[in-house]
Amino acid sequence: MRKLQAAVLLGMLAALVGFGMAGCGGGSGDGGGGSPATNLNVTGFWENPLNGATAAGNLAQTNGNVTGALLLPPAGNGQLIGTVNGYHMDFTMAWDSGSSESGSGDFSFVDTGVDKLIFTGSLPSVGPFVISWRGPSFEEHNPAGAPLSYTPPAPTW
Repeated sequence: MRKLQAAVLLGMLAALVGFGMAGCGGGSGDGGGGSPATNLNVTGFWENPLNGATAAGNLAQTNGNVTGALLLPPAGNGQLIGTVNGYHMDFTMAWDSGSSESGSGDFSFVDTGVDKLIFTGSLPSVGPFVISWRGPSFEEHNPAGAPLSYTPPAPTW
């Protein structure tokens, strides 16, 4: 009887280990993330007027993953984690206040004389917003150190 109980326990343990290992695999070995358009590189400093203030922050892209810190008025500062597929990004904002929320949007190339690459997104706490790539870093952004001004007050692309 003890041999039968031991065999049943070993069989159950083997089944559990097998299920656990089956759940650990998967993926293509590329680190996950999305598949951005081949000409899309969003790494740099982003800025634009938003809700009567200035939205600004840095984003970094590694393959299809985007991370960064953004100030998005009126919600405040937060950490962005996103996945890019083509020109579309789904992202989560983890606000410094402790809450988090999901959003999405699209990157697009424009030529307005100032803006070349923009992100048009939306978050429940902020609403729709547009931020523009300004350069590789805050220190090297254009216009350097100057608050942005637009007529009308916010871009309408």
